[in-house]
Amino acid sequence: MKSSQLLILGNGFDVHCGLKSQYKDFFRSEILDTRSEPFGIIQTKAGVSGFWEEILLEYYKIKNKDDYNWCDIEKIIKDTLLSIYIGNDNSKYDIHNGLCYKASMYIYHLTATLHLEKLSDIEKFIFNYCVKFISTNGGEYKDNIKPLIENLFQQLRVLERRFCKYLKNQIINPNNENEWNEQYIINSVNLLADLTKFTDKEFKSMDEIIDNLEYEKQQAKKYDIKFEDTIYLCGELYDLFNTNILSFNYTALFDILKAKSPCKYSNVHGKLCSGDCATDCSGSSIIFGIDDRIIQTQDANSELRLFSKTYRKMLDSGDPISILPPNDQPVDIIFYGHSLSEADYSYFQSIFDYYDLYGNNNVSLIFYYSKNYENHEAIYRLISEYGKSLTNKDQGKNLIHKLLLENQLHIQEI
Repeated sequence: MKSSQLLILGNGFDVHCGLKSQYKDFFRSEILDTRSEPFGIIQTKAGVSGFWEEILLEYYKIKNKDDYNWCDIEKIIKDTLLSIYIGNDNSKYDIHNGLCYKASMYIYHLTATLHLEKLSDIEKFIFNYCVKFISTNGGEYKDNIKPLIENLFQQLRVLERRFCKYLKNQIINPNNENEWNEQYIINSVNLLADLTKFTDKEFKSMDEIIDNLEYEKQQAKKYDIKFEDTIYLCGELYDLFNTNILSFNYTALFDILKAKSPCKYSNVHGKLCSGDCATDCSGSSIIFGIDDRIIQTQDANSELRLFSKTYRKMLDSGDPISILPPNDQPVDIIFYGHSLSEADYSYFQSIFDYYDLYGNNNVSLIFYYSKNYENHEAIYRLISEYGKSLTNKDQGKNLIHKLLLENQLHIQEI
């Protein structure tokens, strides 16, 4: 029996296909005023404001400008929220360490035990924002923490829509929604072919990807017959029917083409809006957020759920898609372009549990990578961490060994 495929894609896929979709590219293009920078003026672009945009700028001022390892928006969200609640001692929930609490005490001149001199530059920025917010709204700490978090969440939605517009403008001509970045689409289809083996063909033009139905459309118009204004894909692409795609990106190839997807395709953290970002980006379902496990460790802080990816995905009004192939038949779980970061371990654990990774010899893990983007250590870490979750600890300790011995683990350059 031919194996079903579950293809898990990360941002490396879009980067490999030509998109500047990394956070650092977004920051430099849409937030940083690069024209003023040569004159020693570090500021946001004209018309760009907001807490998250400003804190990204603060990180840029403080960190090495030639090293963008700091530019991880979701890590910044996590660190910011925890510092507001529990300060720099994030081992245990304690409002007396939280910057919002300190700001409230500062306003009412109860500064004796605040130790503000120990705050880092980033913490000082957050503290000053809390002071300004509480001073404007009045009231005590307990009256301000919830509206403060809600305010930061609404500002995050603005940042998400800004990112949506940034990505869409690279893919679709903002002045003509039927004009695409053809090279990105060609690269995407070819990379999908390499990863899933649905065809040996290398596509070199959009004409090879799309069936030319212009004659049929003209005839329909002539005789006033309804003809769906949609893209018809070439026959080879329909061999993707045996593949389910779980994407951690915000792009959805077949949505961009306005084509019926030949496979099940789900965007874990939302996707680009279908409207005009310049006038109405409310349809964007892009999610920037933090792992739900972090929320659960702060059980007293229920308002933090607004920033939980899981919580926001639960509220998504889109039609639910059962993206996992059946677990009673052979399946290849294929990874490409994903950092395998700890923030997404909950997804991978659920998938491995579903397929009974230790006891099921019909499941294979295939990790593809491009040259100079090897990720052996991340793979080892992911499987080792999953092993720790198994009830039988001895099985967990030898999980990698078992997968290698039974030819269920493959790491290949593509």
